[in-house]
Amino acid sequence: MSELPPTYGRNRWWRLALIALVVWQGWLTLGLFGLDPWRQLLSDDPVVSGRHPLHLYHGFLGARTWCERGNLTCYDPAFHAGYPKTPVFDSGSRPAELALALMGGKFCPSSYKIGLASICLAVPCAVYVAARGLHLSRATGVLAVLLVQLVWWGRPGRDAIEAGDGDLLLGSLAAIVQAGLLVRYHDKPGSLSLIGLVIAGLIGWFAHPLLMALMLPPYLVYYLAVGSAHGTLWHLPLFGSLAVALVGNAFWLTDLLGFWWLRVVPDLDTPLITKLTVGGLLQSDLWGDTFDRTICGGLLLLCMAGLSLMHRGGQAIGARLVGAASCSLFLLAIVGLVYDRVGRLGAAQLIVPALIFACLPVACLTAAGFQILRRRHFLAPTAFVLSVLVIAYFVVPISHRERAAQLIQTRPLSIGLGVERSMIVSDLRTLTTSDARILWEDRPSGRHESRWTALLPILTERSFVGGLDAGAGIEHTATGLVEGSLANRPMDDWSDSELDDYCQRYNISWVVTRTPASRERFIRWTGSTGRELLGGLNLFTLKRSPSFALTGAARFQSADTRGIVISDARPVTGDDGIGTLELSLHYQSGMRVSPSRVKIEQKLTTHDTIPFVRLRMKEPAGRILITWP
Repeated sequence: MSELPPTYGRNRWWRLALIALVVWQGWLTLGLFGLDPWRQLLSDDPVVSGRHPLHLYHGFLGARTWCERGNLTCYDPAFHAGYPKTPVFDSGSRPAELALALMGGKFCPSSYKIGLASICLAVPCAVYVAARGLHLSRATGVLAVLLVQLVWWGRPGRDAIEAGDGDLLLGSLAAIVQAGLLVRYHDKPGSLSLIGLVIAGLIGWFAHPLLMALMLPPYLVYYLAVGSAHGTLWHLPLFGSLAVALVGNAFWLTDLLGFWWLRVVPDLDTPLITKLTVGGLLQSDLWGDTFDRTICGGLLLLCMAGLSLMHRGGQAIGARLVGAASCSLFLLAIVGLVYDRVGRLGAAQLIVPALIFACLPVACLTAAGFQILRRRHFLAPTAFVLSVLVIAYFVVPISHRERAAQLIQTRPLSIGLGVERSMIVSDLRTLTTSDARILWEDRPSGRHESRWTALLPILTERSFVGGLDAGAGIEHTATGLVEGSLANRPMDDWSDSELDDYCQRYNISWVVTRTPASRERFIRWTGSTGRELLGGLNLFTLKRSPSFALTGAARFQSADTRGIVISDARPVTGDDGIGTLELSLHYQSGMRVSPSRVKIEQKLTTHDTIPFVRLRMKEPAGRILITWP
């Protein structure tokens, strides 16, 4: 198969260019961690931008469970009276789970940051391997690396980093590598290509199974185009490599299927588009401002011309595969903007892998243009690039020149709690105890707003109703306090007796409010103004006797993902002679209890869609352990 262009890029200077791009990527990656990157990278201060705190929290839970029981799914009693931590909610925590598992499942923010940096550093290698797998020249491969890095640090990619979409970024790199190796396996079948396919598949399905599933139709296009030219010994290893990737992830993919029912589409007041028109699509914040939209649109248009060039230049199979992947992902991103419920599930963010795939044919087109210029004069490509930069300097408005500056020194992520949040944590540790929960008022947050409150159980050693994620999208979080509404009812609709029943049911002894409606309602109920915390928060202390036992009596000794330990359990004996102990704890199928003379069952309630835990025993028990496999 002929390369495109056939000779351009065999000069050794292209190696230096690739090294320079690797250094540039490393420099910008370090820039994510501020002016003192090495200290920030290795410190215990967490990244608090976007969903990074949520990923770190669930990454810690999953990694610890993985190291102890070989499973990523666990039961977390620290939020919302207990909920199952599964791949259905916060799937973006899997890269964090892998990074923290390498540290033995310990809570280690530095490992999370190193994992994030590793994803960014993998860009040049992954893109170059994909380009060479597609039989593009070395020069074209380096140009592809350059273009992908511009997308990576441009608006779509930078927003993904800020929001905490590390799973999407890692999955995109794995998908593009797998696409390149598939073409290489068609032309040069061998063990090296198969090993690469297995590794890319394992990483891709682990990081972002939805993206890898969406890649199956483009892979089918590839297979239908080349499969008839090969025999059985070619087909079996190919399907075997793809099967190994799925089987290798089966230990957690089964949980994705088993807990799908937990998911409800979040209903947030942050529309992805303002108007359902072509203009509305173009004005969506997903594309950025006018400058970003121009770059994205130009890249996608050049992609079409590059695909045509690849097809005519001998890379028809690669053109079909890359074109099908880029176009299908781009169309799905548009669908995610048009249909809000699809967009809430992350379809709109598929613009990032769509642009990454588009960079490959654009690199081919650019390399071909440089080849034509070079034939006229060997300095013509350099003169052309310098001319474009000079024109851009005078044409691009001054307000947009800071974008170019970010390609030299990127904007750092927010790292560390800071003074205000640290004071809030200190007040919660001082003014509350662990024998009851704290009701934390959430606010619907945008994609880039910090979810730092997800770290509160680790920072304060307290349990919460709320604070995990206002847009969690699982039934267990429906009873929380969000923007002045408690359990989806405005605070003014709650009577004093109903509030008392609610706090009794969920063992609430403290309430943190952040909206005037909630603050005024608790002032009327408690008769106090509460204690003012930093950040516009108010902490109310309720006058009630805390207890996690709704019926009977018991003391909670400890509660974490390893198990819940209860002591001095004294049930209420019924007419049948069997004692009942009902707990302020959500029941989950598969829960086990010891000793064996104690039985566990679910207690249905009209106030919550999730049943509570009920223990049945004939006599009191000094110690009870509740676990979940």
